[in-house]
Amino acid sequence: MPDAISELLLTEAAIDKLGARGISVEEVHQLVRNANVTVRNPSSDPPDKRRLLIGRTDGGRALTLVVERTSDPTTWLTVTGWDATPRERRLLGS
Repeated sequence: MPDAISELLLTEAAIDKLGARGISVEEVHQLVRNANVTVRNPSSDPPDKRRLLIGRTDGGRALTLVVERTSDPTTWLTVTGWDATPRERRLLGS
């Protein structure tokens, strides 16, 4: 069963990391509202703690976010993000 992500939380550290890559807070929130996929993060330890959320902004920008589980199964903490790689965009279906 896929992970249900209905809300993303952002810390100041995450906002700074995303901002350094030109990703706005609004773009992060758009990924939840728009079509997206979540996949296991191969770098996560323990394995179920983090996921990659890959989606598109309202403007069509493909982004990948590292998100971490919280105690609420539909609310995740944003750790960092980047422009989706070609491989990640393929997972998104584009």
